[in-house]
Amino acid sequence: MLPFYDRRVTVARKDVAPVWTRSFPIAKEPTTLGQHLKKKRFLAGVRQREAAVKLGVSARTLSLWECDRIYPSWAFQPILIAYLGCDPFTETGLKTPKGNETPCVAFFSPDASLALGQKIKLHRLKLRKTRKRLASELGVSIKTLWGWETNRWKPSPKCNKLLIGLVIL
Repeated sequence: MLPFYDRRVTVARKDVAPVWTRSFPIAKEPTTLGQHLKKKRFLAGVRQREAAVKLGVSARTLSLWECDRIYPSWAFQPILIAYLGCDPFTETGLKTPKGNETPCVAFFSPDASLALGQKIKLHRLKLRKTRKRLASELGVSIKTLWGWETNRWKPSPKCNKLLIGLVIL
């Protein structure tokens, strides 16, 4: 009597995407940074943890970037440009975590009136400063600057003069 052997041969198929990438929708024409990152990762067949190691961030950070819940800081832009092979940072004025469009996209004229908070944030982003750094330069707390940028609070007359001096207003 001959013994029976169970033999299993597995061969990777190059023409079919991995199973884990088939169930998640990816944008054919990505418009946000998160969509660009997800499309690049899925086309390469790389898991989030592996891509995060390549980018030098945690898997959670990459996940939040891909979902457009947070926006990468300036220090990560050259790394992301090299990873993606293109420059998705066409605008310096990111206004919402949902995309890299400015709030003036819907306006037809470039001199459309902006809210005070939007002007402060746009100025901060053009200077490529963190909220912490600009707050220390203005002599206010980070929470105060955040309140101004989100239009939750208005600057006092004294701080208004300071903002005018910085050419924000």
